[in-house]
Amino acid sequence: MEVLCGYNPKPVKSNVHFTASMVLLLVGCCYKPSLYGQSPVTSFSAAYVSAASPISSYTALPASPGTFSGCSSTSYLYTFSNGISNQLKLNSFNANGNSYFIAPASAATVKLRRVNNSNATGSRNIVYMESTAASASACPGSGALNFKPPYLDVVETVLGAGMLNQGTDNLFTNAGNGDGNNNNIERVDIIFASRLNTSSPTEAGFAIFDRGNNFQHDPFKIVAITSLDANGDPASFGTVKTCAGGNGSNNNGNWGHPSTLNGNLQLSAYVLRKDEAELRLRVSSNVNQEVGGVFYTFADLGITAGQFLYGYALLAADGTVAPSSAQLLTLSNTSVYPTNTSEAQGGLDLVAVNTVFATGSYVVLPVRITSFTSSMQDDGGHLEWELGNVTEDQRVSLEKSADGTAYSNIWSDRVSMAGASLPGEYIDKFIMGAGIYYYRLKITDASGSVQYSQTLTLHGNGPGKGWKIYPTMIAPRQQLKLQGITDGYYTAIFYDMGGSYRKVAFRVLNREAWIDQPPGGLLPGIYWLRITGNGQALTGGTKIFISGW
Repeated sequence: MEVLCGYNPKPVKSNVHFTASMVLLLVGCCYKPSLYGQSPVTSFSAAYVSAASPISSYTALPASPGTFSGCSSTSYLYTFSNGISNQLKLNSFNANGNSYFIAPASAATVKLRRVNNSNATGSRNIVYMESTAASASACPGSGALNFKPPYLDVVETVLGAGMLNQGTDNLFTNAGNGDGNNNNIERVDIIFASRLNTSSPTEAGFAIFDRGNNFQHDPFKIVAITSLDANGDPASFGTVKTCAGGNGSNNNGNWGHPSTLNGNLQLSAYVLRKDEAELRLRVSSNVNQEVGGVFYTFADLGITAGQFLYGYALLAADGTVAPSSAQLLTLSNTSVYPTNTSEAQGGLDLVAVNTVFATGSYVVLPVRITSFTSSMQDDGGHLEWELGNVTEDQRVSLEKSADGTAYSNIWSDRVSMAGASLPGEYIDKFIMGAGIYYYRLKITDASGSVQYSQTLTLHGNGPGKGWKIYPTMIAPRQQLKLQGITDGYYTAIFYDMGGSYRKVAFRVLNREAWIDQPPGGLLPGIYWLRITGNGQALTGGTKIFISGW
């Protein structure tokens, strides 16, 4: 029988002074008299890395309602990736007497399962980010909100970013949050499409980190994903485990959290919110809090030696205590997924570190897609990739689509020898018409399990366009070559993903030209390039990716 310690309702978040600590010592909460049970994270090491932001700054009013309601008419300047200490990356942690490291090639896909309720609908995104301020205060008089991490406004992307100074807020709360930060998220799936297994299930597992005050970490449920359907979504689950709220001081089995004197990391942070119809995140509240952690080995989740699993799912602590796999698959089942979950039961402030950890080489990992790039050149569309962790009898396929939905295979080969690195390339000479073409890699192992890469796009050069630019992946300040435009004077317009743009003039001779980047260069990121001449925009455009090197 599983015994959990008493539950403490989550109080209003309080302010704590920020100190920059790189080692977090955590202690535990609850006792589980069973063969296996979760363990408190007792310490971790982390370091800041530099990271550019796709959006450097913008101005916006605070979200309403929220702690900032008293300054709701103040337009704040939001800035991102300030300084060089941007993302606080986790390197390792200790739990249950062992040191655990992020397993190589362990990137996961994060999927949110939403059910609309009376307080939140659509793709509402709520995130928190560390501020450069020593302490985050409501309605700061400076008129500016300056953040260390880069701008990310999609919760799925944030939760897979692997950093400790950004995450989400009140993940499963449907009602009652005083800052209006109510969600419609009922379950979070962390999926490893090519599956995981280990011969030592006590030596690998998953760590859950929560932003919060000591003794006030939030409850949640966790369950292993044991199979996927044809769409890559969970098809079956293991046994649900419950992590109670709060934590104790005796290292007795649940959340770990130390005092500040014992090295805890405190974050001066702001919570921001963006609804589906909004363009940018807007501040809703300020928090000055610490971090807690709890670790579940594969064995804790009921996984045995050699058994495959596909990740794990998180859900709120309320509802059916121990739902079956079939019940978990039905999101409309309000007994399992209540749509009125309070902050006390659904207030998990999930930190953006969600992956698999191991003490050594204990986990069979999915193929690592090290790189996958596309570019237009004289002889067609160039697709290049590099894979890692490949095994014999895996099949690598390149798929193409004209609409981003229906894909067909255009190249395939079987891996003949296992290896740490496998490069590949393909030239698509059949890019016709003035449309956009989509490409992805498909990796199939001997069991039939499938893993997909990210999707890349190339733009056709057919009627209605008649011009092309290459390469489409360039370094900062590198020139672009343009062909197929009548001689004359033109302007290239680089739009960033936020709609801002920069212009540069150029001249075409003999239907060719080299295009410089705008004075001062462009930050690494994705841009949409349009060409205008004689006051008219040429049909079509091209997506340009500027790398960080």
